[in-house]
Amino acid sequence: MRKTLAKHISGASLFLIVLLIAIGIFSMMRIYNSHNSIDEVARIDVPLIEAMTNIETHQLEQSINFERAVRFAEEIGKYENAQENFNRADSIFRYLAVLVDEELKEAEEQVKVGIAEAISDNQRIIMKDLLNSLKRMEKEHLSYERDALAVIELFKAGNVAEAIDRVADVEAEEEKFNKQVAVILLQIEGYTATVVNGIESDERNTLRLIVLFTCFFVMIAIIISFISSNKTTIPIDQLTEGVKRLGKGETSVQVAAPPTGLTAELTTTFNEMVVKLHDAQEEIERHIHFSYSTAHDLKAPIINLIGLLERLDKSADDHDKILEHAQTSAKQIQTVVNALNEVHKLRENLDSKSELLNFEDILSEVEKSISVQLETSKVIVTRWFAKCPTVRYPASQLKSIFLNLITNAIKYSSPNRLLEIEIESYKDNDHIVLEVRDNGMGFDSNVSGTEILEPFKQLDTSKEGSGLGLYLIKTIIDHHHGHIEVKSKPEKGTIFTIYLN
Repeated sequence: MRKTLAKHISGASLFLIVLLIAIGIFSMMRIYNSHNSIDEVARIDVPLIEAMTNIETHQLEQSINFERAVRFAEEIGKYENAQENFNRADSIFRYLAVLVDEELKEAEEQVKVGIAEAISDNQRIIMKDLLNSLKRMEKEHLSYERDALAVIELFKAGNVAEAIDRVADVEAEEEKFNKQVAVILLQIEGYTATVVNGIESDERNTLRLIVLFTCFFVMIAIIISFISSNKTTIPIDQLTEGVKRLGKGETSVQVAAPPTGLTAELTTTFNEMVVKLHDAQEEIERHIHFSYSTAHDLKAPIINLIGLLERLDKSADDHDKILEHAQTSAKQIQTVVNALNEVHKLRENLDSKSELLNFEDILSEVEKSISVQLETSKVIVTRWFAKCPTVRYPASQLKSIFLNLITNAIKYSSPNRLLEIEIESYKDNDHIVLEVRDNGMGFDSNVSGTEILEPFKQLDTSKEGSGLGLYLIKTIIDHHHGHIEVKSKPEKGTIFTIYLN
């Protein structure tokens, strides 16, 4: 009987382990697919926007040189340099015509790549519509070039009156081309919105499926423990109650484990599973929040860029200023994309192996890597590691914590005094604590104490950076079940207290 029972329990346990592994693999695959979808936005959307910006810019320069050619053609014979200026404008116009044609073909090739790499039919349809729009725009540009060059040739032949009559037609074709550029930019925005909405939907479905599979796993575990012994009634009742609470979304539920018996291991496994589920849910929620923040930070500069291009289309008088603002929006998009890659790289290495590290050695390596910045800013770094000189932690992640805290202190140093940074390690019960203090600008932590730990949050937007430094630190600490506390007052400095584990 015991052998039979042991065989059944062993087989059931193996099945449950395989099921748990399958749930973990499923969760990781869905999260990995979300990362790939975000990378798709960066790989396809940003180059297309850059290409369309170049096309719009060079088309504007081309139209300006056409207008110059018309103006100087009318002045030939009246002013000394009119012929020379006409020839120069004609030459530049022809050069830009070839350049815009090449850029249109390159944009078409980028869209074809997007079609090949699309992960859904909806995305593929949007990209195909975009390709058709680009082909129409290419035809319109060729028509514009042909008519514009015909007008220039009429001027060269001396048919000034006829050429002037055809200028209005050329300008109308230019207007049509510019409107097509605006249409394509809106299509690109639609593609971005489709991908982001798909990511958010997949993440919500993933969370639901994980909870559903976990509940199924727990129910099987309850049945096995009930059959194995009639002494497990109380623990199984407790597990049942835990499952109900888990089914209602309470992922912090824990069941008191009996000291011995067949249900002891089952209850322990359930509690560990709930902890992992809770961690996974928190990770998914952080990822969803990060996706929302990323989508918002991508959408704002894209809309701003489209608005600037529309203004550029309607008013050429301040085009230099508008182009400068457009370049700023493009750099904002680039900053967000770089931030995505940085967060993606960190998440890939969160499960790096921990090792016994010496705080002094790690800090010295970080100081060497930013020695120029430390010397330029004249920073005084003081450390006290005698109370707790070592910690077991992944080396790259501890370096990242030191690096981001020090560079953050330098960025927000006070102009009224020399920056001093104090770093201390000590033990608080079972926790190893790292405390970093500075005498910088500070802020009201009662108002913004938690806000600064969110992604893309900067209290002073005039400072350079992506606003991800403290968010990366919090991501690392949360992964190791630690936490971070922030205390600060304006012009009094800031204290970061980090419970590493």
